[in-house]
Parts: sequence; C-alpha cells; structure tokens
Amino acid sequence: MTQIVPNSFLFQFSLQIPRVDAMPGGRGRLLKLPESSTLFVPARLNSEQMPMSVRMAWNPEGLGLEVRLRGKTQPAAGRWADLKHSDLVRVLLDMRPGTNVQRVTDYCVELVALICDDDADDAATVRFTESGPQRPGRRTLDSGKCRVERHLVADGYDLSLWVPGSQLPGYEQAVEAGVLGFYCIVEDTEVGPVPLSVLGDFPATWNPSLWIPLELKS
Repeated sequence: MTQIVPNSFLFQFSLQIPRVDAMPGGRGRLLKLPESSTLFVPARLNSEQMPMSVRMAWNPEGLGLEVRLRGKTQPAAGRWADLKHSDLVRVLLDMRPGTNVQRVTDYCVELVALICDDDADDAATVRFTESGPQRPGRRTLDSGKCRVERHLVADGYDLSLWVPGSQLPGYEQAVEAGVLGFYCIVEDTEVGPVPLSVLGDFPATWNPSLWIPLELKS
C-alpha cells in the first residue's frame, strides 16, 4: 500500500547547530566542520537509502554548510542557463522562522550552488536566486561575498558553502533570538532530488513553514 503522507511530515523537527568560530578558513580548508555539526536528515524516515549528509554551524559572522552526496557514477555538470539539467544544491534560509508563515518574506533567502559550472571551468559557483514571490524593495544581495568549495570523489562530491551574515537580512536578530529556519535540496541529474525532509507535492521551495528550525548553540 502506497503511503500518501511521508513519515518525515508526521513530526515537527527542531535541530541544533554549534558555534564554530574558526570559519571561514583559507583556500582549500573553507570549513572542515566537526562531527558535532552533523544534522539529522528527516528524509531518512522516508527511505532506506539516503545518499546525502549535511553539516552546519554558525558564528557571529555567518553560516557554514557542508553537503555530501554519494551514489553517483557520472561526473557532475551544470550551467546557470539550464538549471533543470544541472547538478546543484539549493539552500533556503529564514531569519525569522514562524510556523504560520506560508510564503517567503524579506527575511528569507535562497542560494543555488552549482557543483561543476561548465561556464567557470567546472569550478563550483553560487548565486542568490528567487523561487517564490518576493515583495518589491528587497535588499540586493551579493553572491560574490559568499564562498564555495567542492571536493570530487569517485562516487559523488563534498560541497562547502560560507554565507556571511551581511548577506542574510535579519541575521543579527536571528543570532539574538538563537534560531533560524533552514532547508536544502540536492538536485542531481543522476541520483535525483534529495530533500532535507519532504518534496514532491509539498511546496518546500517557497513555503517556509516546511523548513526546519535550527537552534544556534553557544
């Protein structure tokens, strides 16, 4: 019998991420987050196979994220002109999370990281994007201030992403409150979409109420 509602949707999750002051690092060692920063991936409740793992940490200067994907047999590739057929990681952040908020607000941001950008000599690249309706007058964000590194392995990749707080509207207030909203989706042309929790009929890319609250541990 087909299960209509995925197991991960049956629970309300709240996760914790540690403070790591030693980030970002220099070239070649952008993050190297400790094991204590490993996040539980709710989508594990929906399938026996989970090719993605996630680590995340914070400090007063910004957020660090590591996404690891395994299970590939083909090299990653992608272009900004054709995201539908590209290998990428989509990251969504909300500096003022609330369970009753059904649309992205001025305090929500979305970033997309291409694993191998064909137009950048196959280097990893990252940009701020918009997946949901945004109100006019939004602050202009500079993806050039973010940093991204990628390490390829035989069956996948490790992606490291640093997002400075200066590019996250309301980040100082989120640090004071000790909580923010987070979601990520690996979109891989070979492995398929791998969400943090739910996808499919669930509008996770533009409904922040489906994102996971993260407690910022001191």
